[in-house]
Amino acid sequence: MIQSVYVVNERGETLAAVPIGEFQMDEVLFGGFLSAIQMYSQRLSGKDLKELTLENYRMIISKTDRVFLVTIHDIKDKNAPDLNEKLSKLVEGTLGEIITDETIELIKASATEVSGGVKRATEWASKML
Repeated sequence: MIQSVYVVNERGETLAAVPIGEFQMDEVLFGGFLSAIQMYSQRLSGKDLKELTLENYRMIISKTDRVFLVTIHDIKDKNAPDLNEKLSKLVEGTLGEIITDETIELIKASATEVSGGVKRATEWASKML
C-alpha cells in the first residue's frame, strides 16, 4: 500500500506532500533529505537514486521535468514501481514549480484508486490543455 507521495524540486523544496497512510514526515526535512541523498548519489555514481529501503518502507524516486516524485510504500508492496510510474506520468509536464490544491487532490485520488485516478487525470489534463 502506498503511504505518502512527495513532490520535491531540484533545490530540495517540497512542493507537495500527500499523506495517505501511516508514513508522514516533516515536509521541509523530507525535501532536504532527498536533496542530500541525490547529491551524494550524483557524486558517487553520476546518477540519481531511484529507490531506497528504510526498514518497513520502500521509497521509489522518479524525476519528471524539474521535479522529483517520491512515493513511499509498505516494504512488501509489489506494485510500488508501477504506481510510481503512473503518478509520474500524471505529473509530467503539468507541475513545473506550481502545485495547486486540485493537483494535490488528483495525486491523492490517483494514488488511492489507480484505475479511477487515471481516468480523472486524463479528463483533468484535457481541460488544462
